[in-house]
Amino acid sequence: MESTGTTFTMLWDPTFESWRQLGISGQPAGILMDRHGTIVTAWRGGIPQSRVLEAIGAA
Repeated sequence: MESTGTTFTMLWDPTFESWRQLGISGQPAGILMDRHGTIVTAWRGGIPQSRVLEAIGAA
């Protein structure tokens, strides 16, 4: 992020209500959303860099 200036919003929810609403059952997990809150892609397990970069390019 430092080298490219890329930023993103990260949700911190100590109640885990967002987990329930998004169907997240454990860590690690990720959900990539567009600026409107529409889910672009999601995954469980380690963050797959190639998949994230591919999804960003397609968004």
